[in-house]
Amino acid sequence: MSRRDRSSRGVRVIVVCPTEYGGQIEHAADLAMGLAADPRTERVVLVSRRGADAYLGRPQVDGLSIVETIPPRRTGTGLLTRGLQVVDLVREHLQIRRLAAQAGPGTVLALDSSKYPFPSVLTPLPGQTAVLFLHNVRPHHDDAESSLRLRLLRRLELGAATGCDRVVVHGRDQQVTAYENLGRIRGDLVAVALPTSSRIDEAATAESVPVSLDDDGDTAPARLEIPARPYALVLGELRANKGIELAIDAAGQAGVPLLVAGRAESPELASTLRERARHAGTVMLEDRFLERGEFQRILEGAAVVVLPYTHFDAQSGILAKAIAAGLPIVASDLDSLREQNGEHRPARFADIHDRAAFAAALRQGYDRAVAAGPRSGPGGTSHADWDPSVDAVLSASARG
Repeated sequence: MSRRDRSSRGVRVIVVCPTEYGGQIEHAADLAMGLAADPRTERVVLVSRRGADAYLGRPQVDGLSIVETIPPRRTGTGLLTRGLQVVDLVREHLQIRRLAAQAGPGTVLALDSSKYPFPSVLTPLPGQTAVLFLHNVRPHHDDAESSLRLRLLRRLELGAATGCDRVVVHGRDQQVTAYENLGRIRGDLVAVALPTSSRIDEAATAESVPVSLDDDGDTAPARLEIPARPYALVLGELRANKGIELAIDAAGQAGVPLLVAGRAESPELASTLRERARHAGTVMLEDRFLERGEFQRILEGAAVVVLPYTHFDAQSGILAKAIAAGLPIVASDLDSLREQNGEHRPARFADIHDRAAFAAALRQGYDRAVAAGPRSGPGGTSHADWDPSVDAVLSASARG
């Protein structure tokens, strides 16, 4: 059935992602593309900030349009900036509400962020449905040690989860965690696996343009020189819960060359990682945001991908990309990672807090990957792994 044939009876969907770079906009874009490819939809709009379209390589997909109307990011720590951020959040609610009103009754709003504490404001017309993709049921930071601001933001996030018609989480482990942590929610709770395939590069019509971050300075950093020798890889945003300093120590003990590439969440963590890397002697640290193409080249050049989380109650975008690339992994022995990994092989799991055990797993995983030589991904162009996510959006029904 062509889009013209179904245009008068298909579902209209608005996918909302307020982050214009990184894994979140990529998930939102792939979700939007999957929705646009489904014969049940008439039109799909991806709403984000300015720069999202260029970051994604200006994708062209029948039935999908990208609208960059969410207010620009506002960074800073002063009271004035905090107040303006609240105003921006109100503006976002009103802008999304306006788009939903224009889309008409029966529109489905798929939120790829839990930053909207009043989802009922976003769906002003009869039969409109709000579906939330809740990527982190529990925060990455320790709730007991979090600041008043982080605790307040957490309460706002829970407002989004309890106020939507449907909440979608990744994996059964996170679904159980959600039942334990969210309490009474308005809608239903659906678990799907985090997909590994992507349509973004297939749909791109231009090179990806890096998003300029406020503290990057005026000069763009030089491209990372990918090591000539095989290397283990820790990739993505460098956060305290990722156990990166422990992985660095383990790599030094095992004598494994390790590349740590990504943006540190704080200057304090960056300083700690630099010191540990110097002491380890086998670790290269690249502390900055990576452009999409560079990210993929670094990933594809790795011998083994390392996921040393100390605590993690979600599914990992990096693990999904490693599986898609057919790469071996060495990971923390966490239920969420084991569940997400499924039957993917080779995979080794060890306690990140036991440095000797994790070092041994890293050494074995690295040696076997090097001996096996370059690996190819699973191949094929099927994107059936997105079907459960697409169906979770389209099968949602308005409540109340």
